[in-house]
Amino acid sequence: MAAVPAAGRADRIPAEPAAAAASDLFERYRARIYAYCLHQLSSREEAEDASQTTFMNAFRGLGRGVVPESEQAWLFKIAENVCLSRRRTSWRRSRIESPSDFEQIGDVVPSPPRDLADELIGLQDALEAMPENQRRAILLREWQGLSYREIADELELSQAAVETPIF
Repeated sequence: MAAVPAAGRADRIPAEPAAAAASDLFERYRARIYAYCLHQLSSREEAEDASQTTFMNAFRGLGRGVVPESEQAWLFKIAENVCLSRRRTSWRRSRIESPSDFEQIGDVVPSPPRDLADELIGLQDALEAMPENQRRAILLREWQGLSYREIADELELSQAAVETPIF
């Protein structure tokens, strides 16, 4: 008896059409997947990472030849699994990394005395030496906590054009 391929896995997509299909899926579903991840994780940064992981997993699947019967359902199932994995990881990490008595941690590992003024020396000069768009992008990201997409909208640039100077 021959094995029957799973639904949606019978045909292989060649590499170039797989990339085009992945790009098309990303353009059509990115906002919905991000909104779903944000609802599941309640953190913009976590939602951005989860939606990126979702599309990376989808791209890998398309490269392996997966042909989903329902693209939207397939993507949302990937996003659900990614969010579930992130929540589990976060829960495990919080059990390991969260001390029950913060004062006890301070006794074991005291932090060195810090002078905030010393840490900020040269910051103004460094910011002034940057090109205007780079400075604005960094300030929007670090001081206002905006996502790359929000910064791109604010500066009227593509998201890639924002990520590079911030990096």
